[in-house]
This record gives sequence, C-alpha cells and structure tokens, in this order.
Amino acid sequence: MVELGGKGPYSTSFDNSVFIIPAIVVVAVFVYAALKLRDATLPKEKTSARQRREEKKKAK
Repeated sequence: MVELGGKGPYSTSFDNSVFIIPAIVVVAVFVYAALKLRDATLPKEKTSARQRREEKKKAK
C-alpha cells in the first residue's frame, strides 16, 4: 500500500496494483517490440549469409 501525505488530516493511499498493472503493460509492450525487431532483422542476416555462400560457390 502506498500512502501519500500521512501527517495531514487528509491522507490518500493507493493499492499497489495501481502501479504494478501499468508496469506489466509497459514491459509487455517492450518485449513485443523487441521480438518484432529481432524477427525483422534475422531474416536479412540469413539471406545475406546465403548470398555469400552462393558467391563463394560461383567463384570456385
């Protein structure tokens, strides 16, 4: 429980889920973006490696 202004006559407290749920959402969005970025870059690396192998075979 998070308490704000506990010394005054009016005090407010928030349940921890108010902070935990948005944090989970932010982490999930970050992981999703990281996975999409990885998936977008890996096929390009594989195709460039394949092209290099084909060029070596043609050179021989």
